[in-house]
Amino acid sequence: MTCLPTVADFDAGAVPAWTLIRTMPAEARGVAHSLFDTLKANRMVVMRSGTHMLSDDEIAAFICENPATLARTLPLIEQWGFAARDDEGALYSPHLLQREIRRQERARKRAEREENLRRFEAAQAAGIIPADDTLRGHHAKINGGKGGRPRKTENAEQARIRRAQEAEAATRQRNIPLMVSLPAPAEIQNRNLNQNRFSVSGGSVSVLGSEVSLDIDKDKKINSSISESAETGFAQTEAIIDDATLDRAVRAVMEAAGFPKDSTRRHTGIVRKWLQAGIPEPVIIQAVADHTAAMHQNREIPQHAGCFDKPVRAAWAQHQISADLPEPAPSPVMQDWEKQARADLVEDHRAWSALMQELGDYGRAKQQWADMAAKRGRPTTELTLEAYLAAYRPQDVAA
Repeated sequence: MTCLPTVADFDAGAVPAWTLIRTMPAEARGVAHSLFDTLKANRMVVMRSGTHMLSDDEIAAFICENPATLARTLPLIEQWGFAARDDEGALYSPHLLQREIRRQERARKRAEREENLRRFEAAQAAGIIPADDTLRGHHAKINGGKGGRPRKTENAEQARIRRAQEAEAATRQRNIPLMVSLPAPAEIQNRNLNQNRFSVSGGSVSVLGSEVSLDIDKDKKINSSISESAETGFAQTEAIIDDATLDRAVRAVMEAAGFPKDSTRRHTGIVRKWLQAGIPEPVIIQAVADHTAAMHQNREIPQHAGCFDKPVRAAWAQHQISADLPEPAPSPVMQDWEKQARADLVEDHRAWSALMQELGDYGRAKQQWADMAAKRGRPTTELTLEAYLAAYRPQDVAA
């Protein structure tokens, strides 16, 4: 094992970058290189031989440097951080010590991994851990039970305290007492004259300050006396669909979807729900046909009418929206003179474009266009819709 210097407070972060040695004076840089290379070649970190600490003259002989040169440059090398003295005064290289600490840390972690693997394999052989489990998966379960790995800015103890605080806060959050602010009169009189259909009891209102637990695991079924006492007894009645209408709608849906004729009973329930919801039969059939066509484009085949539930209800909602919209206003009828003006304008635009391509000069084209417009019998030379409509509009027609 490499002999390490005796340093109580070594700070690896204070070791300067090795490339900074290029900025040192040439003589000191050469001695620093000799010191570093000699220690590295001999797998040493500190200038010791057994329990003997080498003196400066012995160091000079060891690194093949002149003692006077070493004495002159060593203070500068120590000042720049490329050499240092340990607590006992032995000269060592901070960079080599930093490397050795990292090497020992890697060796320690490697030994821990091997020991964990050995224990894991022994537990698998004993049947404690399933045979198909892996070491990484086993540790992932353990870390998950502990709340995950520690954060980057905390150690294991801080992570344990944080998880305990989070668990306590979660438990406290789930059991927050709610203070009901409703007054509690001595007796609540039932003003409903129909005693058979309404029932209100005096104890149905919670008293001031009563607590309600939010622990869903502790009590998932919270009995509400208020909701129970407010039962009106009204039964929700559904629309009654006669058998003939239902049978006709089912057969139409089966025909639109391409279902076999012997599968009527499978689709009766969903069709009855659509009809009870007030959806007209034509809307149902059209929605089924449209969705079936879309499924066929995707190379899909409907197996049950239940796959049309959302499309049918969406079509019914769209139908209701369309029914509520006002009818669009009729488009005004275009007069003959306006049709002629628009047609001539389109034709003149084409002629103007051809003229511009031929001449390539806007001024010359503008001059020649006046003659061309006169030959064409156009009442104006301005190529705009407003000008053409104004020129073609009869005098007795208001603008």
